[in-house]
Amino acid sequence: MLINGGFKIEYGRDIIRNLFNTFQDSLVITLQEIWDALETSFSEKPDQILFVETLEIDELEKLSEENRNFSTLFGLGGGRAADVAKFLHWKNGATLFQIPTIVSVDAFFTHEIAVRDNGVVKYIGDAIPELIYVDYDIIQKAPVELNRSGLGDILSCHTGLFDWQLADRSGEKPEWNEQLAIRTREVLNDVTANAAEIQKVSETGIQMMMEALNWIGDQCYVQKHPRFEEGSEHHFVYNLEYVTGKHFVHGQAVCLGCFIMSMLQENEPEKVLKTVRETGVDIKPESLGVSWDEIRDTFLSLNDFVIKEKLPYTILYEKDITENFLKKIKMALAKPY
Repeated sequence: MLINGGFKIEYGRDIIRNLFNTFQDSLVITLQEIWDALETSFSEKPDQILFVETLEIDELEKLSEENRNFSTLFGLGGGRAADVAKFLHWKNGATLFQIPTIVSVDAFFTHEIAVRDNGVVKYIGDAIPELIYVDYDIIQKAPVELNRSGLGDILSCHTGLFDWQLADRSGEKPEWNEQLAIRTREVLNDVTANAAEIQKVSETGIQMMMEALNWIGDQCYVQKHPRFEEGSEHHFVYNLEYVTGKHFVHGQAVCLGCFIMSMLQENEPEKVLKTVRETGVDIKPESLGVSWDEIRDTFLSLNDFVIKEKLPYTILYEKDITENFLKKIKMALAKPY
């Protein structure tokens, strides 16, 4: 596999069964529904389980104070569990292990922690796991649509690179890095070439996405910025969360953002849509649990949102989203999937 770099990952089947037998003073950070589904996958229970509900910074500060006595932390779940586990690790210094149960987000592979401050995404801290356990049995138990959505934080390189180059031409930092751009496109091409494996959620598809997400997370740390993989497509998702007050499968929402922003950029939207369809990610608004009116409100407030939140320079600083553009989006998304 061409992709490498980042945190240490162990791949296999049934590799987490006896995990909690090895560690004392262990705390598992997860969601109630995830633990209910996976409890029998472990031979023993951890010392304590923390069921997370929010990423609001004030609540996370309280959780860190209440859970200072644990020496080992396990993040079990998706992005929310991963970020809460990272926050407690960062605040309290406990050893961190991550156990992804779906491939839907890059949170397991990034140093920074995505929290919410009154509903708005903020990145803070520095978290480094001891090991990430990728158990194929666990991941393949999850609904396929959740695993396929791991494409989002990889496909975002397509729109992210465009936005970064646009920002560089406007004199914004960080400066464009052609070698990083070339390597990023290679990683993206490696992943899209395996669209069928991702659609099947095969071992090959899982590992390909994990390795790509790990490389992306590592490069965000090395380069000290995420401009090559995060731009207007993520800013759309942040505003969607803010406008609706809802939580989304991150990668699925980002895939929708990638398609729409590639249309605004005039940056091969047909190529983006082809990849999304081949991997089986459903980006229709109803699949995310939002109405067209909510999508419309998100987009019509997006230009103002990025300015108010002082988000990095993207196409949204140069092009306004109009009613005519929204009509094009609605027509494109209404076509047979």
